[in-house]
Amino acid sequence: MSLHLEEVTAANWREVAALQVAEEQGQFIESNSFSMAESLFEGNGISLALYDGEMLVGYAMYGWYSEEKQSIWLDRFMIDQQYQGRGYAKRFIALLLDYMSKKVVVKKVNLSLHPDNQLAMKLYESFGFRLTGAIDDDGPVVGVVMERINEK
Repeated sequence: MSLHLEEVTAANWREVAALQVAEEQGQFIESNSFSMAESLFEGNGISLALYDGEMLVGYAMYGWYSEEKQSIWLDRFMIDQQYQGRGYAKRFIALLLDYMSKKVVVKKVNLSLHPDNQLAMKLYESFGFRLTGAIDDDGPVVGVVMERINEK
């Protein structure tokens, strides 16, 4: 496998918009179309396409960097329903965390997820994310906030 990240551009945005989570996961995350529009129009987020070789398998968005706090948000993350269950989530999260830390100085990574998404919560916990007690209600999906403190 040749996993890599590419910024979403005019050349690949339609393919990224067509990616879907499994039907039962739809309540847990905003659509990729909404997320790409948010990153474009709010100007704080960066949309990334997740590839295995030439095959598009997922989408992520990060941003809302605070230089003062050296914190950043991993604001969206999804693997298309046809590629779920193949270990992509773990490998791409590791790749994303490394990618973000090479772009900016990051001591803390934040994310939010739907409180009923226990599978995702366990995945993020395996990377050192912990619940903060805060609620993220700044979008169509209300989530609980998790953070990961980097040891560097």
